[in-house]
Amino acid sequence: MRAKAKGSATHSELPVWCGKCHLRVAPYERRTIYRKVEYHQDCFLKLVREEAEDEKARRSYSRVARHQSPQQV
Repeated sequence: MRAKAKGSATHSELPVWCGKCHLRVAPYERRTIYRKVEYHQDCFLKLVREEAEDEKARRSYSRVARHQSPQQV
């Protein structure tokens, strides 16, 4: 009989936690690393959409503020 190697049954990877939903990302799941943080693929897509909407709102607000004259304020 062969002897089993020590530690072969244990996982060598440390647990990875999603930066958005804070749930564990399984070793077999697709993951995305963005700004040194790991995300589930779906969580990353939600994050990117939220950031795009925030940027769009910020730009439209600055555009409105730029076109107002000091007398209107």
